[in-house]
Amino acid sequence: MLKNYFKTATRYLLKNKGYTLINVFGLSIGLAAFIMLGLFVRVEFSYDEHLKDKDLIYQVYLNDTTDQIVNYAMQTMAPMGPLMVEQVPEITDKARFGAMANKVLKMNNQRFLVEKIYYTDESALNFFEVKAAPGGGRLSLGKRDMLLSQSTAETAFGTAAAAINQTVEIVGLGTFQISGVFQDVEDNTHVDFDYMISFENANDALFSGSSFKMDKTVFDWGVVSAFPLYIKLNEPSVDLAAIEKKMEVALEPHQKNREVKLVPVNEVYFSDLSHGYFGKKGEKDKAQLYLIIAIVILAVAIINYMNLATARYSKRSREVGIRKTVGGHKAQLARQFLTESFVITFIGLVIAICLVEICSPILSSFVGKSIGIDYGVPETYVVLLLITTLVSLLAGIYPATFLSRFNAIEVLSGRVTTGKKGSAFRTALVGFQVFICLGLISVTMIVQQQFKYMSDIDLGFEHDQIVGVSMEDKGVSEKYETFKTELLKNPAIASVTGASFSVFEGAWSLYLTPEGMEESLPVTYMPVEKSFVDRLGLTVSQGEGFPQEGELKTKEVLINKTAQEEFGWEEPIGKKLDGYTVVGVVDDFIYGSAKTAIEPLVMVPSKSGFSYAYVKLAGGNVRAAMDHLSATFQSFASDYPFDYKFLDDAFAAKYEKEQKLSQVFSTFTVLAIIVAGLGILGLSIFIAESRNKEVGIRKILGANMAQLIWLLNSGITKLILVVAIITLPLVHHFMSQWLDEFVYNIAITPLTLLLPLVVLIAVVWAILIFQSLKSAYSNPVNAIRTE
Repeated sequence: MLKNYFKTATRYLLKNKGYTLINVFGLSIGLAAFIMLGLFVRVEFSYDEHLKDKDLIYQVYLNDTTDQIVNYAMQTMAPMGPLMVEQVPEITDKARFGAMANKVLKMNNQRFLVEKIYYTDESALNFFEVKAAPGGGRLSLGKRDMLLSQSTAETAFGTAAAAINQTVEIVGLGTFQISGVFQDVEDNTHVDFDYMISFENANDALFSGSSFKMDKTVFDWGVVSAFPLYIKLNEPSVDLAAIEKKMEVALEPHQKNREVKLVPVNEVYFSDLSHGYFGKKGEKDKAQLYLIIAIVILAVAIINYMNLATARYSKRSREVGIRKTVGGHKAQLARQFLTESFVITFIGLVIAICLVEICSPILSSFVGKSIGIDYGVPETYVVLLLITTLVSLLAGIYPATFLSRFNAIEVLSGRVTTGKKGSAFRTALVGFQVFICLGLISVTMIVQQQFKYMSDIDLGFEHDQIVGVSMEDKGVSEKYETFKTELLKNPAIASVTGASFSVFEGAWSLYLTPEGMEESLPVTYMPVEKSFVDRLGLTVSQGEGFPQEGELKTKEVLINKTAQEEFGWEEPIGKKLDGYTVVGVVDDFIYGSAKTAIEPLVMVPSKSGFSYAYVKLAGGNVRAAMDHLSATFQSFASDYPFDYKFLDDAFAAKYEKEQKLSQVFSTFTVLAIIVAGLGILGLSIFIAESRNKEVGIRKILGANMAQLIWLLNSGITKLILVVAIITLPLVHHFMSQWLDEFVYNIAITPLTLLLPLVVLIAVVWAILIFQSLKSAYSNPVNAIRTE
């Protein structure tokens, strides 16, 4: 019997190639989107789940209870870890981390600019199951030991074994010996490191390259909070609240008013408290959103199948009548139609897997993670079979029930009717498709408008043709004036000015006490060259800028308007700020991110100690200017390579996530419209077939082409308008909340919401008009011949 079902289903599908093609195409797109986004979400929710001690390891966060705003920080003081192991019985071990950024390593007669070098306790190797690479020796962390990842060792030395016992110099910190090589860290863990040295180097590492000196070290209390801390408990089933309380008690003599929060290691990746210290930070709401989008597209494809299957009831009803007349049971007929659904779904799945194989490298590159189907595990085939079965049932259950319920006598006598109930159900399905498409189009347009707005926003200073050059190299920073003079010898370079910060990566924050206030406030502290204000085109709205001639007055500072407002100064000129005198106010400019509010800012004139040079190009031959800049830098630099970034590119990089979100919505909106368009085409076929005789009669009675087209399509147009009344207010509500995350954002106007509606109606009518013209041009005699 089953063989007969498959044979009959295959014959029917081959006979009706257009119907089969539309269903297979729609389901394959839906399944491919579902599988790809499902794989991505699976990877996102797998972070640190492989750790065998995941139920024992926690990251520590601290909150200062004297602050009005609750703000848990991952940075702790270095002595805290040992203190907790000593005084809290449930804590058996600790692992602390610190990081040095953008350091140069000299190894194997090569120089490498390394984004991050981590110093940590040897226990971190056990916490995160770091394993030795083949030929990588024994992993240990003495004070002058260094561990490399396998990929790094192979890049620098050819093999892991060749790297063992080699000497490495970290510029500014000293020499280390490679004691071991470890296997590259798993992709699905929130930590990520290629270079590790012992935490014993923390004090030298933290202050490397700085002239700042202290009597104490970072291993003393009250010096600096800069180190993420992980602890391991003695058993998984513990009272976390009680342990947090014990930790607070142990910490009280050293850091008062601290509240402790422990986050399980397998929850750190998605935790709102985490800020991605190792460069990996997940957004659970985004992952869930992508999964919802995948399910929605698949649901739209399933709905298409239902609509197309039931739209052909007039052609299948006689088949059902004959089968029932010769003894077919309702259950047998239902199984026949479910078999057709299974065959179409299986073909769609095969095509979907091909699409996944083609598109997964693109998705992997886009999200920066390895996304793909693992054919080496049996679970893959079980999941694919379950998807096929479930989709087949969901897509086929209603058509099977609908088509198998016809009464044989009514069918063969020509009195069969679909009934109002079936029509209402199909209308609801199409309404759902319209809801999804209109919602996705609206959200996509708003996201794109917001991204464009941020890209074009007035930053408050000149950023066109300005290059930020890192001056970490002492050969450049200590000879800045000479370096600057050499640069300006080339007419392609208009100006050079120095600053001790990177504009879009923030600056130092100090607590200063404004005149007239008793409490100190956090203020962004920016030492800059006196020409900085003029060279970047900042607007001095009150007082004067830094004088370009005469002696440098390091105690005369500029503040921004936000600082003036925060300090409550109506007349800011001459006011004192912890020993500094305000001589001018500059208009606010964006120096961090457009997603956050501008902070109070004080700009202090300086003539040395700059870590960045901002070079204004004269225009014209940019390549010649960059060649001269690179050559000049390299002539002064002794260790660091030429590292630069155009300010325009640096600002755009701040909104990479928003850009990717915009691209994701755009891509899947197009897919949803394509799949839903197939469903609307199915509805137009259904409408045309069910009103075929009516159209013929109206044509004979004199109805013109426009009247017939409106007759066939007015229903779905009215449906779109009704659905829009529900959809657009929801879009306005949720997207307004999303836009509130940005300090600078667009306003959602009526036009913003009406434009997607117009676009959707235009797309729908473009689809409907084809079938409508076909019906309108058909010979009315053929339509009423049976009457």
